[in-house]
Amino acid sequence: MTTASAFESLVRDEFAPTTVYLNAASTGLLPRSALAAVVAAEEQRMHGEFDIPGVDSVIDDCRAAFGRLTGFAASQVAVGSQVSQMVGLVAQSLRPGANVLVPEHEFNSVLWPFLVRPDLNVRVVPLAEIPTAIRPGDDVVAAAVVQSADGAVLDIAATVAAARAHGARVLFDVSQAAGWLPLHDTGADWIIGAGYKWLCAPKGTVFLAGTPAALDTLTPTAAGWYAGYNPWETCYDGPLRLAEDARRFDVGPVWPAWIGQRRSLELIERIGVETIHRHDVALADRLRKGLGLPEGNSAVVSIEVSERTLERVRAARVVGAVRAGRLRLACHLYNTEEDVDRALDVLVD
Repeated sequence: MTTASAFESLVRDEFAPTTVYLNAASTGLLPRSALAAVVAAEEQRMHGEFDIPGVDSVIDDCRAAFGRLTGFAASQVAVGSQVSQMVGLVAQSLRPGANVLVPEHEFNSVLWPFLVRPDLNVRVVPLAEIPTAIRPGDDVVAAAVVQSADGAVLDIAATVAAARAHGARVLFDVSQAAGWLPLHDTGADWIIGAGYKWLCAPKGTVFLAGTPAALDTLTPTAAGWYAGYNPWETCYDGPLRLAEDARRFDVGPVWPAWIGQRRSLELIERIGVETIHRHDVALADRLRKGLGLPEGNSAVVSIEVSERTLERVRAARVVGAVRAGRLRLACHLYNTEEDVDRALDVLVD
């Protein structure tokens, strides 16, 4: 974990925004070190010098780093490229008639893999009611820890406790949480997350982590060459020779994305998620205070604005996103108090 001055120095060295970029919830800024690693790899490819098997150790480093962030061993972490594909592994593993609880307004990469199965009973309730809505007979509770639409934060401890009391398993999507919210002790059965948002990676990296018991309930329905116990020896012919650990759920990696992801994870671990959490929420609270809103527990602020205000926001090169009819602004490690104040200058009449 870094000091405040070291944090500022690292951020200055790694990021170069030319806008007031408050949009990590859509995609995070790419650190210079990640960009350099990706460019170097693509230049090697251009010259015919790219070492494809050499990326395996890079991916293994990413597994281990994501495991440290979420409380899992590297052997419990699988890699892919789409959240919905990983959620689909869980959805397809459920018995006909299984009961699934999901929050209202959940991002569809979490919801639709369950809805695509008409033989599942999918129940939807408001996010704040998730812990109290879990009941006997529920099989899975699936939710984003931080909601995409508005940044609302799920009560993780209460949700897991209620699920355990009623015999349900828990799937958390951490795409909007990993990288700023401490997640090393959630108690979830499965954790799935994309890297291109708060983990500041190129698009194309997704993680699935799970307990051994929870992973054993899944079938590697997308089993391919990278799911073998040694992909470079098991890439042809039968019999099936899957990896024994979570790697049996791997899909073929997007090599440049993982090369960049390792550098971004190194940076996040060097700074420390607890440090980033304090920084991000403090900036979001500064924004909330300036807007006349109470303090919160999220790095994301969602507000209703007029079309005229949206036009001013865009003209001032303040970058956010419109989600569910509201302006969503996300504060991350590369943002400053000056960024927030510049946004407030535009937002507050």
